[in-house]
Amino acid sequence: MHTLFLLRHAQPANSPGNGGGDADRPLTALGRRQAAEVGKTLALRGVDLALCSSALRTRQTFECTGLDCRVEVMRALYSGGTETMQQRISEIEEEVGTLLVVGHAPTIPALASRLSYSSDRSEADQMRCWYPPATLTEIELDAPWASVAEESASGVLRGIQRI
Repeated sequence: MHTLFLLRHAQPANSPGNGGGDADRPLTALGRRQAAEVGKTLALRGVDLALCSSALRTRQTFECTGLDCRVEVMRALYSGGTETMQQRISEIEEEVGTLLVVGHAPTIPALASRLSYSSDRSEADQMRCWYPPATLTEIELDAPWASVAEESASGVLRGIQRI
C-alpha cells in the first residue's frame, strides 16, 4: 500500500516582481504561512520522497513545509499535464511508501479528482471546481506506483485539507 499526497502550491504573488515570467512568481507572506501549516500535517504522516515542479512558488512551498525528505525538482511538472504527472509518479521506486507531489492547478486537482473518483464521487467533483492554493489531498493506493499511469488507476480518498 502507498500513500500519495497531492499539494497545490501555496498563495503566490500576482506577478514575479523581477520582470520574470509565470514560473518566477514567489509566494506571498500568506503563502509561506499556508505552506508551513501544511508542513505540520505532513510531518505527522511522514514523507519519503517529494516531486516538485520547477516553478519558484512550488519550490518555495516545499521549502516552507520544513519537510526533511528527498526532493526531485522537475520541469515536466510545471509544463506538463495530468498524463505527464501520472507518468512521473508511475516511475517511483516501490520502496517509497509515501510520496508528495507539489504542483499546479489544473493538473493537481484533475489528478486528485481522477484518482479519488471511485471512492468519493461528490468530493472528486468538487475538487475539479474548488481547489485553492495550499490544498492537500491524501489518496491511498492499494497498487504499485506503476499503476498510476493506467487509465483505470484509482485510490481511496483519505482526506483533503484546504488551508
